[in-house]
Amino acid sequence: MRLPTLLVLGTIASAACTDAGDSPMAPEIDQRQGQGAEQASDASARWYDVTITNLTRGQPLSPGVFVTHARNVRLFTVGAKASDGIQMIAENGDPTAAARRVSRLPGVAAVVTSAAPVGVVGGSAFPSSLTVRIEARGNANRLSLATMLICTNDGFTGVGNVKLPGGFRPESWYARAYDAGTEVNTEADGDIVPPCFGLTGAPGAGGGGRTAEGGVIAMHPGIAGGAALVPGLHGWSGPVARITVQRIR
Repeated sequence: MRLPTLLVLGTIASAACTDAGDSPMAPEIDQRQGQGAEQASDASARWYDVTITNLTRGQPLSPGVFVTHARNVRLFTVGAKASDGIQMIAENGDPTAAARRVSRLPGVAAVVTSAAPVGVVGGSAFPSSLTVRIEARGNANRLSLATMLICTNDGFTGVGNVKLPGGFRPESWYARAYDAGTEVNTEADGDIVPPCFGLTGAPGAGGGGRTAEGGVIAMHPGIAGGAALVPGLHGWSGPVARITVQRIR
């Protein structure tokens, strides 16, 4: 059922349409320590700024989940079925279920969710980059994150199990587009979340429909067109986001 999340994202889209002259909404950050976090001393804590930058002109990114963890933890795996949390991100742009699930896993140090979307390149009520601050400690030296490609049925992007910088020099990764395999890519107006149209200016109203698909996570095939989505606007080639990590202390 998509309505609760659609209401949340619909509010965001409405703000984008009506308050374009105001300052962009600042991200609200919710940080929770995983129950399996390393019980290291405070002296072992390391803090990082993680910046996600949108590289597309027509695919705003939803609120996302950011996780620091040991190397055996997986937020998502290409070729495997999506967890309920990844499904909720990929279909609804809602990171809360993924955050709850991963925070219970052994080896997780911290989980952060953002509340604001990341705007598109070349103009949006929201900036095209968003930064969250997250802690790591002990042997939790990996980062994973996931966020929805809002103008898709069940597309998302992110990185999985990348190694956090040991020093203070920033490092970057380029994130590709994935298909969660949980919803058929109809690209129909009624199957696309409403914020897609509010944030990109494309004609359409959006809705809460979906056609379930029992697939696995794979590379996203892109935007086919012929329905509510337009390849020239909502399509992409190559990576869709850049992830930059800077250790700050």
